[in-house]
Amino acid sequence: MPRPIGSKNKPKPPVDTTGFDNEEWQEAQSIAAGVPPSTPQHHFGGAFDDAPLFPPTTPSGSSSSPSRAAPTSPSKSASSAGSRKPISSKQQLAQMSPSVSFHSIKQFKDESTPQAAKDLWDKYIASAVYQSRVVPAELKDPLETEFNTPKKTNGPIANNVYAPRLYNDCDLASVLRGVKDVVHEAEVYHGNCHESQWVSKVISPIMSQIQKLRSSVLGGRGISDMNIATVKIAPSVLFPTSLVNTFRDGNKKVDYALALKLTSDEDLVLKSAVKKYRVPGGASINQTQSDWTAFVPMFAPAEVKVDGTDPLIQLGIWVSAEVEKRYLEAYTFHLPFPAIAISNHHWELWIAYAEEISVKQQQGGKPYRVRFLGPIEMGHTGNATGVFRILHVLKAIIRWGLEVYQPEFMENVFKRYSED
Repeated sequence: MPRPIGSKNKPKPPVDTTGFDNEEWQEAQSIAAGVPPSTPQHHFGGAFDDAPLFPPTTPSGSSSSPSRAAPTSPSKSASSAGSRKPISSKQQLAQMSPSVSFHSIKQFKDESTPQAAKDLWDKYIASAVYQSRVVPAELKDPLETEFNTPKKTNGPIANNVYAPRLYNDCDLASVLRGVKDVVHEAEVYHGNCHESQWVSKVISPIMSQIQKLRSSVLGGRGISDMNIATVKIAPSVLFPTSLVNTFRDGNKKVDYALALKLTSDEDLVLKSAVKKYRVPGGASINQTQSDWTAFVPMFAPAEVKVDGTDPLIQLGIWVSAEVEKRYLEAYTFHLPFPAIAISNHHWELWIAYAEEISVKQQQGGKPYRVRFLGPIEMGHTGNATGVFRILHVLKAIIRWGLEVYQPEFMENVFKRYSED
């Protein structure tokens, strides 16, 4: 049940989960981005036993993948899961195999952080996060008419946040309608609704702008925003497993994912090719087996919470399952994940990645661990400027999906099966 907060409540400052105060947090983001501190703005249906093994040749570009081990059956704890509590904290995630942990964005500067994760931050996310001018100048008049009035309680739009040519002219009217709808619905439903209502009324209108954001990024294919709240992790071999018997293995879902759009021909080729093989991670290209998601290249998950619980728990398990899928099949293991955590009004981005570890560091036999770096503030739905900031960072995530994830997927996943 949601917390009994009145719908008139205004957005609160983001909860500091980094372990240092807001001033230190801003300085850390500035240092990681190469910006002076004074200027911050704020990744397979059952096994086919009579089929051949999956293509044995390691695809080009996946040399960084650790050596695969034959998948083991889910731990016994999975069969007796009902007798224990579900995973509910980051400390419990750290006791899983593989270990899932959360760290400060200061670690983007550490030598141990993979270059692909650093590139996602340095080349795509940082500039979007620190960009102060995120509101299209072409919409200044209608926005001021809508929001800069004494009767508006969600705050006016400042003059120093406008910039021209942020969106294509043909998309401006739709973007304006979307932002107005989000701000209005967020004010009405904040603290006064169930999660499904918040997703429907506030999150979906933002995600519906994905195509408008996509049209302002040159090159690549289409992008889908997928509501996958009912889609489970499958098969169970992908679940992170418990190392202690105090909580059960997790089959956590997430609410949304950004994904590449395959053509109908590409989709048919991929499905036909993958299903010919007995693939360790199941007959799919991700950590699901639902008919409409199993062959969709998803690259940025998002989880929504409105009841005070932590969206990172479900994101951690979801990403861990995808990492295990990549590890078992030896492709795109090195690619990071832009993971979006949404708590009521507030949107945060975490950059997750798999890190190979020594035998001494291994937990439950996994030769890797999953790490999340953040939080990186994306914006909030408390006013129009906050929504435009969210859209601006989403555009950067889309650019990375098209410029980095797309060629990696086509070379190391699609090509691997379609050319066999």
